[in-house]
Amino acid sequence: MAENLAPGTGGLHPGKPVIWPTSKQSQQQVSSSQQSQTSGGVRNISTSTTQQTAQAASTSAAAQTATTAAAAPATANVARAMTLEDIGSHLASLQIANTDTNMRMAQLMLKYGVELSRGNFVKLMQMMQGTNMSPAIQEAAIALLMKGIDSPEALKILSNYFQQDPNLAAQLIALQQSLGSLQGTLGAGRAALSSSLLSQISAMLTQFDELLKGLPGKYKFTGDGSVDREALLNEVRAMKGFLEGVQEKAPIDQGGASEVLSASLSAAINKLDSVLQNLVTQAIMSQGSDRQEVNYQFYQIPNSLAIPPKNFEIIIKKDSNEHKTIDPADTQVIMSIDTHNMGKVSIIMRVRDKKVNMLFNTENAEAQNLFLKESGDLMKKLLDKDYIAEGFQVKVNSTMCNIRPYLIPMIGLDDLTKINVEA
Repeated sequence: MAENLAPGTGGLHPGKPVIWPTSKQSQQQVSSSQQSQTSGGVRNISTSTTQQTAQAASTSAAAQTATTAAAAPATANVARAMTLEDIGSHLASLQIANTDTNMRMAQLMLKYGVELSRGNFVKLMQMMQGTNMSPAIQEAAIALLMKGIDSPEALKILSNYFQQDPNLAAQLIALQQSLGSLQGTLGAGRAALSSSLLSQISAMLTQFDELLKGLPGKYKFTGDGSVDREALLNEVRAMKGFLEGVQEKAPIDQGGASEVLSASLSAAINKLDSVLQNLVTQAIMSQGSDRQEVNYQFYQIPNSLAIPPKNFEIIIKKDSNEHKTIDPADTQVIMSIDTHNMGKVSIIMRVRDKKVNMLFNTENAEAQNLFLKESGDLMKKLLDKDYIAEGFQVKVNSTMCNIRPYLIPMIGLDDLTKINVEA
């Protein structure tokens, strides 16, 4: 239906109230003074616009009462939860068909705090044109809309990430194993490839394997920082391109030795592609945005030393006035760690002028009690680094232990209310 739509003005947004005219000469507006979960945890959406609108309406009503002797007394405000009928009516006002697909898309937009305007709706539908419109596709499209990115390839990569929730540490281990297997089958390619090319392939594989083995000590946040995500992405892309070139040169002898080499090449290329897609996803989600709640750097950091391999995921908020900078003296950091003994844990830290507020989310009460028990030691260590712990909380919340809710900030439909004001 996207091709039949054209962007227009007007929309429904939890942070941008809209006056809804009614047949009773009443005013209806959407309010969102409730709380919204963001990548920094829970925040209050600004209500200044709502208050200004309400004050204007109140002033107008008062003036009308003063000049009209027969005016009926105003009734009390009645707040109620927004209904599906309200959303359907708004779609109709935007000249968007009230279909099941469109309703689900509209609800998802409101859930993630995206203005339900015709322009935004059209952009999302056009972006998803030709796809199966799965939940992962829809969430990826909304995330890209927040980032100001319109790319079918980015949509495909991001939706696969949301659907599969890949583990970079496990992917890197699988890649090392696949490259080791390829190294062992190079001898089978002697009939198809020159000895000099085989020697070059072997040297490249050895060099790349050394890079992967030394990654924990060199990767950003875990080592000396000499290898960051962009550098690793370039290395993986270069190796994938090199092996694809070798694959094109190696003829396949059905049933022969070269078929073994071809199978090993295909397996290694697939593993390289999986790692590449993961790294590209992180780069996409780290793109700057005018929306502060999604303006961050995102890293999935491999902890290959853990058994089984686990991830350490981190989000660092960027400065509100500059998309490319992070102010270490004034920022928010969100970490999600998959531990061996305590399960998944997320840590939200708000740092401002050497003062730190912390919120720990755990999967169970045992982990919660452990963090509370060790809180004194943690605060002492912060003091040793010249930081003061202003606030410290530990909650049992398994959902918020994952990084996903912070990647796409969410506002619940239950938090949207419709206010009727009758005169």
